[in-house]
This record gives sequence, structure tokens and C-alpha cells, in this order.
Amino acid sequence: IIFGTLCSATSEKCLSAPCQNGATCVDTMDDYACICAREGVLYMGKNCDELYNGCSFVPCKNCSSTPGTMEYHCICPDGLTGDNCTEEVDECLSNPCSEPRSLCVDQMRGYFCRCPAGYGGQDCRTHVTDCIDRPCTNNGTCVLQPNGFECHCAPGFKGRICEEDVNECLSEPCQNGAICIDGVGEYHCFCVPGFQGHNCEIDINECASQPCENNATCINEKDHYECECMVGFTGKIQINCETEFDECDSHPCHNGATCHDLTGIYECDCSDTGFEGEHCEVDIAECASDPCQHGATCLEEVKGYVCLCWPGYEGANCEVDIDECAEQPCQNDGECFQRSDPSHWELDWELSFADAAGYICQCQGGFAGENCSINIDECESEPCQNGGACEDKTNGYVCVCPAGFLGELCEFNINECESQPCQNGGWCEDGRASYTCHCPDTPPGDLPWGGDRCEVKLHGCVGHTCQNGASCLPTLEEGKHSHACLCPHGFFDEQCSTRTTFSLSTPGFIHLQVALKEKIRREVEHRVHKGSGLQLRFRTTLPNMLIFYRGDADNYLLLEIVNGGLHARAFSEDSELDVTFPGLVSDGDWRDVHVFLDDAGLFLILKGPDCERDGCTVTDGGDGEPPFQPSKAFTDVYIGGAPHELLELSLSGAGFLGCIEDLLIDSKPILPQALPEDQDFELGCSKTEWCKPDPCNGHGHCVDLWTSYQCDCSRPFHGESCSEEYFSWTYSHEDTVSFSSYDIKDSRGSNFSVSFFLKSLKPDGLLFQLRRPSAEDDGEVYFSVYLRMGRVFVSSLPDSSPLSAPVFVATGEKQFLSVEVKHTHVIFDHAGLNYRIGEVPEVTVSSGDKAYVGGLPEGWDSDWWGGHFKGCLQDFRLDSAHLDPGGWSSSDGAAYVLSEAENWKKGCISDDTCKTKPCQNGGGCSITFNDFICSCPEEYTGKTCQTRVWCVSNPCVHGGLCVDLPDGYECLHNATFESNPVQYSAGGSLAEPISHIYMELRTRSENAVLLRASWGPSLLVVGILDFSVWVEIQSDSGIKPLTVKGVRHVADGRWHRVNISMADWKRKASPWVVAVDGITDAGSKQERAGSLGFLNKKGALLAVADSFTGCLGAVRLGGVYVPFGDDLKAPQPSQFHVVGKPKIRLGCSGAAVCDSGPCLHGATCEDLFNRFGCVCDTGWEGERCETDTDDCASQPCVHGSCKDHLAGFECRCEPGYAGALCDEDIDECALHPCEHGGSCQDGLNTYTCVCPEDYSGPRCQWDYPPLQCNTDVQCANDGICSDGPWGANCTCMPGFTGSRCETEIDECNSNPCWNGGSCLDRFNMFVCECPSGYSGPVCDAHKQGIPWLMVVIPLLCLCVVVLIIGLTFMLLTARKKRQSEGAYSPSAQELAGARLEMDSMLKVPPEERLI
Repeated sequence: IIFGTLCSATSEKCLSAPCQNGATCVDTMDDYACICAREGVLYMGKNCDELYNGCSFVPCKNCSSTPGTMEYHCICPDGLTGDNCTEEVDECLSNPCSEPRSLCVDQMRGYFCRCPAGYGGQDCRTHVTDCIDRPCTNNGTCVLQPNGFECHCAPGFKGRICEEDVNECLSEPCQNGAICIDGVGEYHCFCVPGFQGHNCEIDINECASQPCENNATCINEKDHYECECMVGFTGKIQINCETEFDECDSHPCHNGATCHDLTGIYECDCSDTGFEGEHCEVDIAECASDPCQHGATCLEEVKGYVCLCWPGYEGANCEVDIDECAEQPCQNDGECFQRSDPSHWELDWELSFADAAGYICQCQGGFAGENCSINIDECESEPCQNGGACEDKTNGYVCVCPAGFLGELCEFNINECESQPCQNGGWCEDGRASYTCHCPDTPPGDLPWGGDRCEVKLHGCVGHTCQNGASCLPTLEEGKHSHACLCPHGFFDEQCSTRTTFSLSTPGFIHLQVALKEKIRREVEHRVHKGSGLQLRFRTTLPNMLIFYRGDADNYLLLEIVNGGLHARAFSEDSELDVTFPGLVSDGDWRDVHVFLDDAGLFLILKGPDCERDGCTVTDGGDGEPPFQPSKAFTDVYIGGAPHELLELSLSGAGFLGCIEDLLIDSKPILPQALPEDQDFELGCSKTEWCKPDPCNGHGHCVDLWTSYQCDCSRPFHGESCSEEYFSWTYSHEDTVSFSSYDIKDSRGSNFSVSFFLKSLKPDGLLFQLRRPSAEDDGEVYFSVYLRMGRVFVSSLPDSSPLSAPVFVATGEKQFLSVEVKHTHVIFDHAGLNYRIGEVPEVTVSSGDKAYVGGLPEGWDSDWWGGHFKGCLQDFRLDSAHLDPGGWSSSDGAAYVLSEAENWKKGCISDDTCKTKPCQNGGGCSITFNDFICSCPEEYTGKTCQTRVWCVSNPCVHGGLCVDLPDGYECLHNATFESNPVQYSAGGSLAEPISHIYMELRTRSENAVLLRASWGPSLLVVGILDFSVWVEIQSDSGIKPLTVKGVRHVADGRWHRVNISMADWKRKASPWVVAVDGITDAGSKQERAGSLGFLNKKGALLAVADSFTGCLGAVRLGGVYVPFGDDLKAPQPSQFHVVGKPKIRLGCSGAAVCDSGPCLHGATCEDLFNRFGCVCDTGWEGERCETDTDDCASQPCVHGSCKDHLAGFECRCEPGYAGALCDEDIDECALHPCEHGGSCQDGLNTYTCVCPEDYSGPRCQWDYPPLQCNTDVQCANDGICSDGPWGANCTCMPGFTGSRCETEIDECNSNPCWNGGSCLDRFNMFVCECPSGYSGPVCDAHKQGIPWLMVVIPLLCLCVVVLIIGLTFMLLTARKKRQSEGAYSPSAQELAGARLEMDSMLKVPPEERLI
């Protein structure tokens, strides 16, 4: 094992000593190879653990050998001989023929005898024509045959004696119309003119005389030639291109151009035609200069072009933008904006010339329409919620809320619970202008609370009479206390005192007669229906039973359990309904089932396990059939079964065993106390749990049969409680020859199976074989099951190929196997998994055949099937019949009688594998099945404790990594050197010369000496020269020194692995090769050197790190480790020892270059031994990752500008392009599909629609000729129609859409309501009905109740404001009154009243008083 850089390791496979029996282990690149010993007992196999089999390497099919030797014997088939059956036998050498047929003729794998030449017949006395008479004519050759002769004819003849001349012309050999003349063994061809050759296959070249004139080209044809003339020449009279002609005669110039004839050519004058080209055929593209503006389409014309303008543009080149706002179309102070002016729109809006025509009016509040001519009725959208009344206002509305609601939209529900009306711990649930109190649960013994506000103690259940565990529910109605009893299942009446449960323990039925339409008042908890039905609860464990039958044979309703599921059926002459619930209902649990018929069909409702809460419902609506009509026979109801003639109409065919309760027929309870007394049933439900605890002892499945149980035993167990186990039988115990055979008593056809339990470690052996009687004693083999290489093989007839199962079964563990044959298909079963392994020729198992188990009788050949089976077999069966060598006395199944057996043992017994004492070195032996385990001492390991391990005792004193070797151990260390060499000596301990060197190193030294050794003229130097490996070897004074210089750099501060080895170590001298990190770096080519045997001299010294600064890991010379630690106790003979006591610094340590954090911007610092390297994050570069990478430097944007970002870039594309790199031409046709079958032609940032003749417009969206308002188009829902250049257009009122405003917009399509709110679509708006706890226009706010303080406080504040205003007014009035005193003021007098005080006034003149 080699340990090196960063504690990594490369394992040598041979260290685990995999090769056995004295074999030599050789390491390969990824594995190992074992060279088996060639003396004594011979072995083979990957690990030399198999006895040598000489038959494995010879070509003969039938071979026998002596294991462990190279001896083998080929049993040759008839006709072949030799060591390997490759030589043909000359059967005539033994003179097998006798009189009268004394002439022997040898053949392959045989011979035949015939009469002497010239004679025939039974007694060879009749003279016959034979080769001695030379019967073959026309030079034919005579060959003897068993019954005469045969003539091999000469070419050109055929027939029995070669008397017929072959017509060679029949194959039509003559070509090109030639005539064939037959000859003797040949033919002659007479060619037509123009051809020659034996078969007239050669075309005569008529151009050889050069008949064509004026440099024309001669083309050879059949029996003639043709001249291909030069330009300007032809042959009108002759055919040899002797005449010149006028090229303008063909009028080659188009579009009125003038043709000028020249010598051999012509020239077209295109002047003033509007065309160009060699023939004036190309229309000059006036549109190439793109004269049309504003996205208009340019149409080519002769000597000109026409621009097709988009709506909203005009002019010869569509250069004029029509101002649609010039006429001030917007009413009611609406502001007009041109569509074609992009300055009015959002910054990211792209102008589309298809939408540039027209204007848009931005209306003032309260107005809408294309021209803002419509006054919006804000109440039309029904904005008021919760029943509020809407009053329309100018550009607004007011909601008048009903009681219990507030808010602008009446959206706030006043929380009536804010006043906490519920008493005694009850919790309040808010309603619309109301509330509900939910009273709390009370402790046991206390009376519960009730009333509207939980203010009343309910004592209706005091002294109640509810029985049988029923729950009492107190009630309070109009001040009167009462109660009701809630009965559990199985009880009925007001006090729950009557039991409804009964059981059926024996087959039979209960017959009832009921009135069809009778109803009762009490139908609580049952589904109300108008039809006929039954409801009941049942429990049972049987999978097939009839629960009830209602009606007769012609009109009935039934419910039954079929295969564990429920099945209901209703049948009449006019209708047939059928429902099935497939889930298991026969598991012993109670289930509630309700089956009824009404006009909608047949219903089955099931409640119970897996169908809790609302239950499981299955229906059959009849698929168009008339409704089911029950007949008068529905008065007859049969519970738990039915009479025999009715029971046959069910699928189950058996009566019910189990318990029934809570029976209702047409919603009427049927109590067991009222059932006829002569019916066989029992009150209550008493059930024995037969399968608890498990009566089958865990070896089978217990089946509850309601009144008893049955155990379905798992193999190999049997018996009533699965407590008995079939015996195991041991075959080939202690390597004896074992088998057992059985006579087949009955025929089983071509469908059969073989199953058994197997326990074996032997990978080969016959398990089972079928033979039919034949003339030979051992019979004819026609079916075999056997082990080969640990897998199951199946073969049919002897010549068929075997099939193999994909599972290894020879593990020593007990396993159940099954081989099933279905005609030709073979299915293998293992561990519950089925494998279809293939097909075999069809065979048939017949009565009188014989079955062999475990092998064949002694003396019979079983090698083809792996020999005798060794191991244990148990519960061996052919189909269900047992093949038991000990005899079969149980009544649990059929069995075949043992006819013959040898050496089997009862039970599963292992060989005594420890009797040979296989465990070495004091190991203890323990027997396992046909194997052993050695408990080895701590210092030994291996199957037989044969391998010594050393590292368990931790011999490495300096903390090195200990590695076990076959003959010792090594302590692996890394070491740091600073030109402090260490010397080593092998002291003659090396077992072999050194032909390879391995080193692990880490350094930054450009030049260094790693290894140096010399002895006389011999020299070894391994170093670094100019960063690369350099090697110099002198192994013999008579040989020139070998030098190798590598090219791969190793002085980069990283760990490197260096291998230096002889190219061919078997030779005395060979080139040397240097490999670095597993890659060949350099070789010595022509220079050669031998191994480094001088290092084994006792005085030879090896210097390590002579002038080297860095780290060394594992260093090995010839596989021998050079230690850095002082480990002197290693026992292996081959070692290098340290000379002296040098100080070696163990471990690899350099300067802490990364401690200062030199790398920037999150980069990772990498220690490269006395130097650091930075692994930069994306977007950064430089030695310390200090530079932002310019991602735009490579100009990645194909059609756009590049903007650099950190660790990325962004391309801003030119119009018409898209994609991350602006390299995708946008297909404008995909964004603007042409309508009405128009074809779209994509351009750069534009498109053109070629419209059918009935449509026009940029996308062919308008009819042509254009539709007119009122004549062709009527806008729906008050839409406004306006005529445009492309036809009539409808401008829709808010809330409508469509080409004719025919569709009302569903504002709820976008699911605007949050938190589970329900959306109500209104005209041009939506309303959200919020769930409890949420409010707001879209139910996005948690609901906040309106406390009474929020109502009272604003009212109090309003009163205070009014009071302040009143006081202020009174103060101002009093102040004015004081100002009027002492002056004459008529106005003040009018305010203050008629009274005037004059006491303080001065006398005034009389005239003044008169005023």
C-alpha cells in the first residue's frame, strides 16, 4: 500500500494475499493476477482456489478429467478420434465388408459396403453397368456410389451419362442485341453495327475520325455520333456544325429591350425599360432604398413603387402623421392624445404602427366612452355591499347602509359581540345585526348554562331516565326545561332501553312482511328519501354472504358481501342497477350501510373504518333506463339469507353469519323483539375473537370463520395450528452419493410446478429430474432443475438450451424456491419475486414417469447437471404432491411413494468441517453449515488464520501510518527537508534488483537532488532540473550513462507522484521511463540501462534530499519503503536502514502564507507550499482577485450593446432581436399573427401580411370592402360605432369587450378576492364577500369590529363642539349689547328690543331729537 499526499492511499491488491495454494500474486494496474503453482496438485481460477480441470481448455464436448492434474480424456463421437477428437476415422481400415458386398467405401463418420465393380442385386450376381464399363460419355468422369455409379460431366454436357449437350446460349450472354450461336462447350456472338468484343460488350467509337467542324465537341452514341456545336454555329444541312447562325433570332431580350447580335453571342440593351439583368428580366428594386416611412409596406411597380400606409399616416412615402386631435373630438373637457405620439405613453411602451392610428380621450371624472360623451352611473356596478342602497351622485355615489353595517361601501359588519352579551363564560359569534352565544362546557356534576345569553342553568337532565350509556341533552323551549336521550348504536326508544342488536350463528334467514308506504314520525339521523330501502349496522368476518333480499325472483333489491366487499343489485323487467364497494368490510368491525332506490337510481352509503364523516357513496343512475319501479313483492324482506331459489340469484350464494343492529326498512325501525319467534337468531352480539391471541403460532395466517377459525399455514409448517414442520433431508452428507426417486402416479400435463426449501454451499448439483420409461434402463430425461455456479438452471429436452435464474442461491442460508412451467414459459420464484426466465420446448408429465431428487443412482452419469446435490432439502413438492424420502403419513395433502433412495439423512446436518483441523496458528475452529469459521489470535487473519498481521499492536512509535505487508509492516511518514540529506543502506537485504523507483514530492525548488547513490562506476541520480524530473543511471562501467529529462513541471508547490521504471524489467538492459502523476512524461528511447543491483551491496549508500528543500512522502525503491521514522523492529527481510542518527522533521510544513488573508473579494486562499494562490469567485480576476472581470471584453452581444455587471453582463438588443446574446431574430409573425388565412412574411423588426382578397388591414383583420356603421355593423351594449379607413370599429362602454361589445367582462376571472373571499361579478366591477375575520374591498384586511366607544365618543365630541359654538354666540351677543349702551343706534334698538335707557345721555338739541 502506498500512502502519500494529503493522507491519500493507493492499495496494492496483493497485500491481502488473495492467491491460495502456493500461487504467486502479481499487481496489475487496477487489479491483481495469480500465477498458480505448476508442481504437485495443480489449481486454477482467479485466486488459484479451484482444482485444475483439464477439460476446461480442450475443444471436445464430452470430456472427463482428473481434478488437480493436467490429465483429461475426450470421449469422441462416432467418426472422430485423436486426443482432442479432431481426426477422422477411416472405417474401411478394419475391412468391415464381407461377401457378397465386399467393396468398402469410406465416408465421414461411417462407411458403406457395396458389390464389386460391375455387379449388383441382393447377391451381387447380377451384372450391372458400372464404372468398369466406362458408361460416362463426352469425357465424363465415373464415381462409384452405394447402389451404382454417378457421372461428373465435362463442361458443356449434362445428363445421367453426360449425353446431353448444354445450350450455352440459354443464359443470353451476348449483349447489345447480338445474335448467339451455340457450340460444344462454348458459344459465339454476332454483333450488330456499332459494337464489338466477345460478348459484343464494347461500343465502337464513331468519333475517332473527328467529324465535327469549328471546334465542336463530338459525342459518341450507339452506332452514330452527335456534334455539340460551339456558340454561334449549327448544322442545318450537315450535322457537323459547319454553319454560323444569328443569336437574336430567338428573341432572348425581355420587357421590350433591344437585342444586338454579336459574333457567337448577343447583348440586350435595357435602357428606359425599368428592368436590368443579362436578359432585362429583373425588375429594378425601387423599394431597396426603403423609401416608405412609419413602417409602411413598399410595393414594387415598373419604373416606380407604391407605399401602403398604416392607418394614421399619409403622403407618397407615408411621411405625414395625421393629427386626429385637430378636430377636438373629446367632449366634456376630455384631453385628447394621439396614439402615434410616443411621448404620451410609458417609457417601456413600444410603438406599433398597426395600433398608431386614431386618438385616445382621457376623460374627466364621471365620464366615459371613446369621446367622453357618456355620463357614468356609478351605482350601475352595485358597489354597496351587504344590502346597502346606492344613491348616484356626480362623479360618485353614496351607500345607505342597513342595520348592522357601516362604511363607505357598507363593508363593515358592526360587531354586536363587542358589548360582550354572553354570560358565564359563553363565547359570542357575531351575525348580521345579531349574535349567538355558545355556552361553555361545565365540570362534571354542575348544571350546564343555556338561554340566549347563557344566563340560565339548564336542569332538564336532572333525574333523567336515559339508559345504556345514552347521552342526555338538556333543552329549554319557551321557558320550559326538558331533555332528549341520544342513544348509542344498538339501542332505541325515548330512554334508549330497547336493544336493537341480534346475531345469526347458523345459516338461515328471517322473513319479514312490511307495508310499502308506511311512514313513522321519528326519522331522526336517517336520510330522507322517497323510495324503498334498508339501513342497518353489521359486523362479520366471512367474505361471501347475503345480508338481505327484498322482493321475488322478478323484482328485487339485494345487498351482499362478495370477496370481502359490498355489492348491491336492483332488478326488474325494465331496469337493472348494480353498485359495488370494493373495500374490505368483512374484518370484524361494525359498519353502517344504507341501500335505497329512488328516481335517481340505486344508492349505497357506507360508514365505518376508512369511510368516516360523510361516508362512502356509490351510485348507479341507470344510464338512460326508466326509473326502477318496485313491485308488490317488495313487501317480502329476508334478513341474513333467502330461500334457495332466491339465494341462487346472488353472487355470494351463502347466508349471513354475524351481528346486525339498528335495522330500518323504509326508515322504519325494526326491533328484534318484534321479529317472529320461530326465526333462528339471538339477542345481542357475542363473538369469540378466535385469532387473538394467534392460534397459528406465528407460522401462518389465522382466518376467522365467525363460529370457528382456520390456519392457512406458511411452508414448511402444517397442522391444525401450524405447529408441525416438514422434515429436512440431508443429501451427500460427508460427500456420500445420495438421491431419492418417486413414481409419478397421475398425469399433470404441460402445466406443473416444482417448489422446495434449499440450503447449500455447493454451487453445482442436480436438484430434480423427470424421466419417462424407455428401452434403456435409466429412462429418457425430459425435464431437469439443477444448480450451476450457484444459480438455478432449468432444462427441458436434451438438445434444448438451459435457462438460468438471475439469483445466487448457494449461500448456505435456507431459501424457498419455485419453478413453474406453463406450457413452454418458465417462471422462477425467489423471496416473493417472480422472474420470467424464458421458454423451453413443451413437455408433458405423465403417469408412470419417474422423479429423481438430489441426484441419480450410483453409476448413472449426472455430471452434465453438476453431479449430486450436497445440502438440505425440505417440503419438496411437485405441484401440491409431496416428495418425501421418509415416507408420508399425514392427511395434509397428496404424496408420491418413495421407490428408491440412498444415503440421505433425516434433518439438516452439516459435515464435520473441523475434523481436519484447518485453523492454523492457534485459531479455534467452529462448524457452520458445511463450512467452518476460524477464531484467529489478534496477530493473525485469513480464512485459516494463515496471514500474520502486525499493525494491530501499533508498532509505529512516531505516529506514522502502519501498513501490513505479507512479511512485515511499514510506518509511513511525510517529512520536510531543507538541504539536510539523510543516508540509507540496504545492507544486502534486498531480495531482487531494483528496476523501479516511486516518489511523492512537494517543492518549489527549480533545481534539486532528490536521490543520489553510487558504487564504483554504478551511479543513480534522481533530481529536478528546470522544474522537471531528471534521471541519470550508470549501471555498468561498459555502458554509456542513461539520462532522462522530463517536461512536466513538478516544482509548483503541489504534491506529485513520480514513477521511474525499466520499460522491460525482464531484460538485462532496457530503456527507462518516467511517469508523473500517472502520465508518461519521458523515456530514454535508444539509451538502455540495467537494474540498480548495486544498491544491495553492503557498502552502498543512498542519499535522500541531498540538496532539496520541500516535502517527501512515500519513497520506494524496488517496492521497498525508505523510512523517515525510526522503526527498527519491522520483521521483513528487505529494508532500507537509516545510517547514523540524523534529525528528520516529520510531517509536511511550510510558511503559513494564508494566515494574513491575502485574497480579496471572498476568494479562497490555497496553500501552495511557501506560496499562496487565490481561487477567485465569479466576476473577479487577478493574482489576489482584485480586478473586476470585464465580461463585455469579448463582445458577446451579437446585435446589441453590452453593459458589464459584477460576474455577468447584460445585452441591450437592437429592435428586432432578442435572446441573452441578442442573437435571435424576433419572429414578428409569431407576435402578430395574420387573421382570416393571411400569410405572414417576417422582416427585420417588422412583418407584412399578404391578405386574401376579401380582407385587408395590417393583420388582415378587416373585411374588404370595409364594413360601414349602422349598415353592416351594430355595436351592442351602447357601444359607439365609428367609421375608419379600414372599416367600422366599436368603442365599448366600460365593462364590455369584443369586436361588437357583445361580451360583458367578468371581473372575477382574475380571482381578486383574498383569504377565501367569494367574488360577485358586477357591471364594470366586482364585490368580494369576505369570510369571518376579514374585510376590505378584496378581503385583505383583518376584520376590526366597530366598538360602541367608536360610536359614542364621536357623538360626545360633536355635542361638545355644538356647546362651544352656542357659548361663543352668547358671549358675542352680550358684548354687542354692551357696546350699544350710551349711544343712539336704531339698529341696536331693533336687536335689543324696544326698551332704551337714556340716563347717561346728554341733552341734545331739539332738532336732533326730531331726527
